Amino acid sequence: MGINLDRKLLALVAADMVGFSRLIESNEIEILQRQKQHLIKVIEPSINKYKGNIIKTTGDGFIATFESSVNAVECSIQIQSEINNMERIYNKNDRIWYRFGINVGDVVIDNGDVFGNTVNIASRLESIADPGGISITHDIFQNIKSLNITNVEYIGNQHLKNISQKIEVYKIIVSDNKDDVSSIPESFTEIDQEIRYCSSKDNTIIAYAKVGNGPAILKAPNFMSSLEHDWRSPIWTHMYRFLAEKNTLVRFDQRGNGSSDLDPLDITFESFVEDVDAVVNDAKINKFPILGVSQGCAVSIAYAIKNPNKVSHLILFGGFARGKGQRNDPTYESKSKMEQTMILSGWEDENPAFRQFFATSMIPEGNKEQMDSFNKIMKITTSAKNAARISMVNDQINITEMLSKLEIPTIIFHCTEDARVPISEGKFLAANIKNSKFVPIKSKNHILLENEEGWDVFKKEVSDFLNK
Repeated sequence: MGINLDRKLLALVAADMVGFSRLIESNEIEILQRQKQHLIKVIEPSINKYKGNIIKTTGDGFIATFESSVNAVECSIQIQSEINNMERIYNKNDRIWYRFGINVGDVVIDNGDVFGNTVNIASRLESIADPGGISITHDIFQNIKSLNITNVEYIGNQHLKNISQKIEVYKIIVSDNKDDVSSIPESFTEIDQEIRYCSSKDNTIIAYAKVGNGPAILKAPNFMSSLEHDWRSPIWTHMYRFLAEKNTLVRFDQRGNGSSDLDPLDITFESFVEDVDAVVNDAKINKFPILGVSQGCAVSIAYAIKNPNKVSHLILFGGFARGKGQRNDPTYESKSKMEQTMILSGWEDENPAFRQFFATSMIPEGNKEQMDSFNKIMKITTSAKNAARISMVNDQINITEMLSKLEIPTIIFHCTEDARVPISEGKFLAANIKNSKFVPIKSKNHILLENEEGWDVFKKEVSDFLNK
């Protein structure tokens, strides 16, 4: 006996709060109270006014259906306008913004819930909307032409996460929401990012983000990254804010990490380089510096050699040309087996013992806040299976023969007592890259932290290097 499911043509609105986790961490009670006020005073009355129906609420958003595309858009504009106005009294770091995505199409209705590709696309559209703004599909745009909305911008065919075909997207700018964000002088956070998706050579979906103004600078990905969570991590936020002060920082989540495809078919060094190429082409940037950290140094070098006309400078930190399995270390096999076992058995465990061990090897001089953040990011960004695969690939990297071919201005930083990659590997890079500059940083860490004396050295050296 078959199960009868209703199908209906509906407009779907998916909404989500920007930086919900960060806001909750900073002031849980107040944020939840304000969120409830938005729901009671703005969201529910507006949806009722435009004859919509809230299908479900999530911890940081909702999904609503409308029988009219026009009603869906008018309702969304009203909600965004009112909430944007309500939140003006707060500074940028404490302000609540929502992203909206709107799509129209057939949906399956079952027990009061909605399912299908139409719903998936609406949810993915929301993720690339501006804070305080709205993203819509071409079909929605065609259906609302009678509204004569003037602040609509065509952003072209976009890759959306887990959606196989490209989607033609427009964005609606609500109440100068983009100006509101950029005009407030506080430091950059995840709300400033413009997140997009692209397809790598093997069709793996890669998430990337832009933030800041000025000439582009690309941050190559390293082991673990999250476009959203890294902004509030004391491990990375100072680095990203520095890079975005005078530049447009472009960075992306490595395959198997963060917002990129978490189940890629291949995880190889060659695919890492192809992912850089995909992001550069999709973001349409040219003649830019690349910052590589750790494994990102080898990826950056390989990309630069293949694309010498696109890369202006290489900034390498804590890098290596030879992975651990390529350094003629007689203890490598036993150590590698031990690390693989620890990753697979401890990475996702509620007991943080292994993650703490790994964090200690990366930032042995980190304080408790930095250690806890690194520990947490490990679990958030990727799975144990992916971590093990990436670790094995990194161990077998060997770009030694490429180094003599590099003609691009290069500066190499390495911490003097790096507990993860020995400084001898940084010196090996410097010895084999023509006219490169080597800058030792006094530290035991693998990642440069803001509270270290070397941070000021790094900023000055990078600024001078890029200004030459």
